[in-house]
Amino acid sequence: MKIFLIRHGEPDYTAVVEKHYVGYGRDLGGLTPAGIKMAQQCALRPELQQAQLILTSPFTRAMATTLEIARQVAAPVKVELGLHEWQPDRTGTLIENNDQVLKSYTQYRRTPHSRPADFPYPYETADEVQERVKAVFAKYADHYDCIACVTHGEVMHQFVNQDKFDYCEIQTINYPN
Repeated sequence: MKIFLIRHGEPDYTAVVEKHYVGYGRDLGGLTPAGIKMAQQCALRPELQQAQLILTSPFTRAMATTLEIARQVAAPVKVELGLHEWQPDRTGTLIENNDQVLKSYTQYRRTPHSRPADFPYPYETADEVQERVKAVFAKYADHYDCIACVTHGEVMHQFVNQDKFDYCEIQTINYPN
């Protein structure tokens, strides 16, 4: 199955910062006006017309990107929990601010495949991210030849040997490879 991995558009966290949302609350941030334009331009890419289904992360920035893509691509949309971004704290209860997220991410980048036993935040390892996303893809592999998947940079990194992804960048992979 061919998969178009698409990073979401430029996020806007203004409203969630104003409401003092932390942890999962930050994932409710939408797109900037530029992020919406990026998604609209992405939607015009001719290869996306091959997609028989559009899968999206449940995070607002990904769903807002998907909305713009779905306006141009004649394919059904399905929200998949397993396509969410990397988790700095798998419990969802220990991290209270962005400094702690950065500390978790810094350690993750040092040791992506294992968590030090004494590290205070049980972040998701790279292997866990990959397995979570592969489980989503496996549900569709027997039913579709080509899907689009709107997700996040760290998720894409697990399948494409690249560290950074532009907003609305598309990378093509085959599953299973």
